Amino acid sequence: MAYDAVAFSPEPVTGAAPAALLIDAAPAPCPDWAARNPDRALALLFVAPRDCDAVDVLVSL
Repeated sequence: MAYDAVAFSPEPVTGAAPAALLIDAAPAPCPDWAARNPDRALALLFVAPRDCDAVDVLVSL
């Protein structure tokens, strides 16, 4: 029997959380870490924007 002749039914992935829920559940970035890694902090806040102390640190740099 050829491989493409077999009927497969896709199994839904159970127990996996959507990425949006994981991003929302992540803690706010530490201001000290944001001062040491401004590029990474900006990338993180671009993906998961939030009002936190790290934003103030980045603005002051």
